[in-house]
Amino acid sequence: MKLGTFNHIALTVTNLARSQAFYDNLLGFMGYKQAEKTEDLILWANSHNGAVITISPSNPESLNKFHDRYSPGLHHLAFGADSRDDIDKLHKFLVEQGVEILDPPSEYEYMPGYYAVYFLDPDGIKLEVTYIPSW
Repeated sequence: MKLGTFNHIALTVTNLARSQAFYDNLLGFMGYKQAEKTEDLILWANSHNGAVITISPSNPESLNKFHDRYSPGLHHLAFGADSRDDIDKLHKFLVEQGVEILDPPSEYEYMPGYYAVYFLDPDGIKLEVTYIPSW
């Protein structure tokens, strides 16, 4: 593992069962396997890249009931893809699952060939899957 490589992301969700169904589908599509489940945590791991994603329930007394990516904290989470075709296949899969798409697959001017799809998880967390040919 290289210094600075993504290791894990821990997300807090309002409804563990609803988010488990969403992330089981999404992460399963990307090659993650559920590795741990307790009443307070669900963990998926990707043996290909060593990355881990966890979800756990939010505090029901929290004032923030829906994620606002423009407040301090997480703006969005971006996953990589191996090709534009991966992005297009994922987009089709997300539409079939009824996921809210923010921006369909398109090329963006962030860097040459940057191709991405943007969508929301059940709590409004913005997710992206991108292909960058120069990386």
